[in-house]
Amino acid sequence: MEEFSALAKSQVGRIKSLCVQVGFTYIELPDQIFGAGLAVGFGAGDYVVLSVLAGGQESKLMITSGVLKDIKRDRLPALNACNSFTSGNTLFPVYLHDAEAGWSLLMQLTYPVDVLLDVPDYFSTLTRTVPQVAASHRAEIAEKYDLGGQPWAWTADDLGLLLTKSLM
Repeated sequence: MEEFSALAKSQVGRIKSLCVQVGFTYIELPDQIFGAGLAVGFGAGDYVVLSVLAGGQESKLMITSGVLKDIKRDRLPALNACNSFTSGNTLFPVYLHDAEAGWSLLMQLTYPVDVLLDVPDYFSTLTRTVPQVAASHRAEIAEKYDLGGQPWAWTADDLGLLLTKSLM
């Protein structure tokens, strides 16, 4: 396991340095077999998980924010919400993560690590904006869609779960 994810951990180390450079405070998340990551918070419930997938995908950073977790298992309304949000703003794609343990709507951006390292201000803007857009989607879901669910929280359980989902 250690050898499989060593390069992902190394890339996350580079992202830690970038976070410090742009003034972000982060927490390290427990390593996963499929990658590594950390979380950057901006307030109650407003955070992102920054993750790097192992196994040949280590050149890419995923910036993930949870829109809602434990939504109703009703595929059509969930996908309609995802399609509406993504077609309305393709820079911030939303997708359905359906798993036996629960369904979630996630927003995830994927960028080459080296590009973000070369343009720290762009990294900072993206990382700050993702949870804001996710929060606006939560408000819209409450008004327009009958999906239920609950917001992701800044807890060890939710951070670990979001890291796992970001890598799948």
